[in-house]
Amino acid sequence: MHTAVNTRDGIRVTRQGPHPGSRTIGTRTEDAIAIDPAGRTVVTAEGALIDVGTGRRRRGFEGEDLLRTAVFSPDGRFLAAADTLGRLTLWDAGGQHRIAVLAAADSTVERPVLAFSADGSLLAASRADGSVRVWETASPRLAGATLPTGDGPVLATGFTSGGGELRIATAHLP
Repeated sequence: MHTAVNTRDGIRVTRQGPHPGSRTIGTRTEDAIAIDPAGRTVVTAEGALIDVGTGRRRRGFEGEDLLRTAVFSPDGRFLAAADTLGRLTLWDAGGQHRIAVLAAADSTVERPVLAFSADGSLLAASRADGSVRVWETASPRLAGATLPTGDGPVLATGFTSGGGELRIATAHLP
């Protein structure tokens, strides 16, 4: 498992497991918002993709505003990103090819909660009304299914390891 944390010196990428270690990349002014499952690429709020091994950066997310949040699919094929305007888009994992705009600009969700199923076939995103919308990544242009939670904003969401269940947590419901 890899984590990316913003520090005063840059983005600290830490690897846990049998061969733990850490490395600082980027600059103080960059904010990490996602790291790929293999720990090789960090996405910044400015839309840069930084190679953890070399520190080299490249631009991605052409046409997006400043990014609020992003998540890679566990299988490494996709990247979902929400910008400051509230637009949610599905990209290839390199952030170079926009596959679909899943939700148009909706600035009422400050930072949507995003989660992919283990095989990358489903993407879930919280909405301003407290519901969660789920899309099939094989058919991202089709409207996603909306799941009402009825209990205020969504705090966390995630699929079970088999991908058969979506778990949603709100302030009052685990």
